[in-house]
Amino acid sequence: MTDYNAIQGLSQLAVVSEYFLQVTLDKTGRVITSDSGIGPVPTFFDNKEKPIYFADCFVASNWGKYENQRIKAWKNSHQSFTVDLQKIVHPEGDLVDTKWEFFFISEDFGTCLGIGHPVSQPMPYNLGLGDFFDSTTSEGKEIIDSILEDKLLGFWEFDVTKKGDNISQGLGQMLGYTQDELTGTMPISWQKHIHPEDFPNLIHDLGIHFKTPGNIPFKKEFRINQKTNQTIWALGFGKTIEWSNSGHPTKILGCILDITDRKKQEIWLKEHHYFLKELAFEQSHTLRARVANILGILEILDSEPQNNESKRLVQLIKKETKLLDQSLKKSIKESVQKNKSLEDDLTNDNSSSLL
Repeated sequence: MTDYNAIQGLSQLAVVSEYFLQVTLDKTGRVITSDSGIGPVPTFFDNKEKPIYFADCFVASNWGKYENQRIKAWKNSHQSFTVDLQKIVHPEGDLVDTKWEFFFISEDFGTCLGIGHPVSQPMPYNLGLGDFFDSTTSEGKEIIDSILEDKLLGFWEFDVTKKGDNISQGLGQMLGYTQDELTGTMPISWQKHIHPEDFPNLIHDLGIHFKTPGNIPFKKEFRINQKTNQTIWALGFGKTIEWSNSGHPTKILGCILDITDRKKQEIWLKEHHYFLKELAFEQSHTLRARVANILGILEILDSEPQNNESKRLVQLIKKETKLLDQSLKKSIKESVQKNKSLEDDLTNDNSSSLL
């Protein structure tokens, strides 16, 4: 991913997200910006202007690994580089394995913006983003673009063997559950909130993902019914992260985005398109009917006795009216072709969204 606006978008998302880690380092290892999960938490007696360095955030021996990857990427004209780092958890001093992608954001290739995630936590909303964003495939990039464009609702993890769900706080709150319900002992299944009309197709596409096995990614648009009886449109991505020895899926990880605003716009465009199509059809054929009436009147006049000047004017009006009729026919044909092209585009958009 080399688009700077997209990088900045992910950086801003990381600052307020429970899923990301974010840090910006200069060439000396000084921390320029970071989220609250990076570096020691200052106490009342600390100097607020005291700089934080790489060794305050990560194991000091990791600096050589980071520098080697940075210089290697710079010499090979790469826009970014990846590196695994051990993050220090303050104030306990525990270590957490994390995976990072750093992007060059200065002309001297010294200042780097890093976006990372833990790789050892068991819950999907702690490790899931990395599994999706590490992909260099078009599907992985599409998920990033979707998160930047739409609202990330949360993550879910389904254990096939236990038939149990784990869902993130954000997803649970979106479904309408209270904090007490989310922290309670009763399991919460987001699948039961899928609109009944959309559920069979979603299960069908998930089955295709399993049969490939996993080569065809799971992506589906569907409706979700909240506990408040409100309905939203969602876009779900899924990925099998564990398989049994016999090749059956045992654990599935997914994320869900709110695309309600986008779907409302699509529906409005379709309705607007069909309205204009009908309006253009009716108006065009009404005009041609009027032209046909004029030509009929001119034919009657042409059969009547006339002087030379009157005959010349009737022929002139007849010629111009026929040209007008030809223009109308051409306009109708072009309108039909454009509408057909737009209908094909709308159909293809709907088909691709279900792949």
